[in-house]
Amino acid sequence: MRTRNFTGVRYRRGRESGQATVEFALILFPLLMVVSGIIYFGIGLNYWLDMNRIANQGARWAVVNNWPPECQRTATTCTQVPTSCTGSRTNVKLQNTLKCMAISKGLQDGVVVDICYPNTTHDAGDPVRVRLRQPYNFFFLDSVGITLTAKATMRLEQPPEFSKLQPDNGGVCT
Repeated sequence: MRTRNFTGVRYRRGRESGQATVEFALILFPLLMVVSGIIYFGIGLNYWLDMNRIANQGARWAVVNNWPPECQRTATTCTQVPTSCTGSRTNVKLQNTLKCMAISKGLQDGVVVDICYPNTTHDAGDPVRVRLRQPYNFFFLDSVGITLTAKATMRLEQPPEFSKLQPDNGGVCT
């Protein structure tokens, strides 16, 4: 049997105005984690692309045994370590020149540049490898990190002058 409402008053179910706020509060933290992860992935990708550009340029400069402007072909030694990447930098090693080529500010601070020769001879046609390494941590998980690596290998066009190159690792590939 049906009951009738003779007063004409509509009955409302419970109010739902707080439901959207609660659902938004529940989804907000995971949403922020995903967005920040995408942003930090993009920053890491930018670093990696910048490192590949620098490795290619460094390998090219190493195989022709000349790199502008810090250490000209006429220089006899290039051993100075610049205090910063701004200002005067003369007679600077290729590794330090490459560090200063980083467009991304974060790379200039912690990138490690290795230049090595896989063969014991250093004649024209032998390979030279430039490798850059940079640790990269995600801001919200300090324990989770990766090492970004970029390397480029090219053939020597002329024997290198080690007084200008001065590999930090003795020129031996690891």
